[in-house]
Amino acid sequence: MPTVTRTEYIQKMAEYQTIAQSDPVIITSDGREETVLLSYDEYCRLTRRRRRPYLIEELPDEDWRAIEEASAALLSD
Repeated sequence: MPTVTRTEYIQKMAEYQTIAQSDPVIITSDGREETVLLSYDEYCRLTRRRRRPYLIEELPDEDWRAIEEASAALLSD
């Protein structure tokens, strides 16, 4: 994972945006990691995993199926 200073990033922004399509780029400021530049696809993959609380009545069918399958697997062991 490449690490660059904010100044380096500003000078070669297009280059680092291209790199970020396949490998996140860490941007530092005053010697500290400040920002991570990553592809939109990777951002979507990471945020899809974010958990959202539901009322039991709102739980999507897909999640119900996953719960039922996991419960059945536990009971069969």
